[in-house]
Amino acid sequence: MKLLIALSLLLCFASAFEIREPRNTQRERLASIVQKEVVSSRISNGQRAAANQFPYQADLRIDDGPRYRFCGGSLISNEWVLTAAHCTFTAEKVTVYLGSINHLDAIVQREADRCDIKIHSEFEMDTARNDISVIKIPAVICSDAIQPVSLPNPASRYSAYVYKTAVASGWGYTSDTDTSNSLVLNYAYFGVITNEKCAASYYGSSIIYDGKICTAADDHIKLLRGDSGGPLVLASSNIQIGIVSVTSMQGFGTNLPAAYTRVTSYLDWIRDKTNIEI
Repeated sequence: MKLLIALSLLLCFASAFEIREPRNTQRERLASIVQKEVVSSRISNGQRAAANQFPYQADLRIDDGPRYRFCGGSLISNEWVLTAAHCTFTAEKVTVYLGSINHLDAIVQREADRCDIKIHSEFEMDTARNDISVIKIPAVICSDAIQPVSLPNPASRYSAYVYKTAVASGWGYTSDTDTSNSLVLNYAYFGVITNEKCAASYYGSSIIYDGKICTAADDHIKLLRGDSGGPLVLASSNIQIGIVSVTSMQGFGTNLPAAYTRVTSYLDWIRDKTNIEI
């Protein structure tokens, strides 16, 4: 189960970026970055999710204009979805699918326009710093299939979660040869490592800073295309600690870690943008 995260280290914002005619200088910059090396976000060699196993999981179809692409996200209240800034940076409209393990076959579907998307004002495309955004959607009714994920308690904002086990989930590609998203939700377990080890292994300190959290790689389970913006959740407590953000494009056997936006670093930002009590 591979979940190639959002960016590669050249930094190509991953998931399923479709390149189109740029409409402004920011889009031109984004297109040039993506065209250097397209990264995938997928979970390869993982496990197939059971119904209602990840009721917080959101499937996002992002409309940038003439084309669309897919990212993951997480429901953090009955009106807000958390995802990566690189997923929504150029979005004009986002369709949010909730309540099903089947890709785009949702119990609930909500649409959000550009004005409903809040992107971190200091998001840096080149380094993936502050790679976080939230999407306001019409309220949903919670059920067994649709439940918000828990956010960390502010008291734990300094926790590194090193050596903890976390689970990532998404509909991304499941192999290097895939050309479309998985039809079913997949997931895999990963161990959290120190930022120092993560930076030394591949990315460097310009990419791995306090606002990132990393998981160790595995020869057979990796993050690859379509799962950018998806949740990394503690296996023991259903608390979201990461948002799929950056990964290496190198293949199996390289054992390179994946990097996520560290949720505890942005609790104040999330509260300020959503008014959610944390």
